[in-house]
Amino acid sequence: MRWAVLATAILVIVFLMKPLVQFRAVEANPFAFRPGLYVYSPTSSHIYVIDPWASIYFYYSMEDNSTQISFSYSLDNSANSTLGASMSKSDYVYYYTVSKTLEGLADGDHTLTVYAHCSNGTVTSIINSVITVDAIANMPVIISPLNQTTYNTTQVPLTYAINQEILWSYYSIDSPDDSNLKNFDGNITLLGLSEGQHELRLYVTANLTSETNPAYEQPRYHTTAQTIVFYIDTTAPKVTNLSVNGTDSGDMLLGFTVDTETSWVGYSLDNQANVTVNGDAVLKDLPAGSHNVTVYAEDIAGNTAASETLHFTIAEPFPVVPVAAVSITSFAVLSAGLLFYFKKRKH
Repeated sequence: MRWAVLATAILVIVFLMKPLVQFRAVEANPFAFRPGLYVYSPTSSHIYVIDPWASIYFYYSMEDNSTQISFSYSLDNSANSTLGASMSKSDYVYYYTVSKTLEGLADGDHTLTVYAHCSNGTVTSIINSVITVDAIANMPVIISPLNQTTYNTTQVPLTYAINQEILWSYYSIDSPDDSNLKNFDGNITLLGLSEGQHELRLYVTANLTSETNPAYEQPRYHTTAQTIVFYIDTTAPKVTNLSVNGTDSGDMLLGFTVDTETSWVGYSLDNQANVTVNGDAVLKDLPAGSHNVTVYAEDIAGNTAASETLHFTIAEPFPVVPVAAVSITSFAVLSAGLLFYFKKRKH
């Protein structure tokens, strides 16, 4: 009876321990339950925010190496490209490790298909995934200064926005080798900028841990660099060579010279409201008497200037005698003269 109870107890213990032994075996050997496929990347549920984190990375395991396998992939339905693979052997299985970085992916969805080519001629699609890239949304956006923009001040704000946690921000001005990098927090103002062109380089390091693929456990930090060019122009334009000349129609043509590119030009005649100039400036229907005119200009940076005021006079029109009246008077005078002449000779 005792032996029967002991045997039963041993069987119960063995029965209870079996799952634990199996569990430990699986835990120690992640490939023991298959040959098969384990994909770390890509995952369709993950949005890739920064290249080159979008990648192909998987294990393909087999019980033996009697069949040789090679791999290829097609991105966005393009022609197949070969994937490099390395074979290893653990205590349990043979397995291939495949890793490939997908660089230069544009924002949007990308289709990825990975194929396994067996030495017996069989080709199998083993990965079909959609990779979503949204790098632009996670790049810092420079709000000020704007690229290829001219400012009419020597103090320009440096501001940017990013929808990630910011760890560090640096910038340099007119330093191609970044030998003058400056750390800053938040938004600042660039002071004492000289006239002319300036090159701004902005570096922002963001914490992308929240965007990490679940296969990666370490924190992810990424630094982006942007370069823009802007200009400082605080010099007002010069308006010179002001003149007024008559035309065949009797109107007056306003002439002047501006020494720089302008965004607006106008004039004020006799201290009245400004009139915008588009093409020739013609002063029409000016009454006789004294007049004055001033020309105003604004350059592309927003600097404004005025010319000297030009004073001029429109003369009273010269009296014009009608041609018919002149002719009749002349004829009468001539007739009277001839009559007097002939009467004198007769006597």
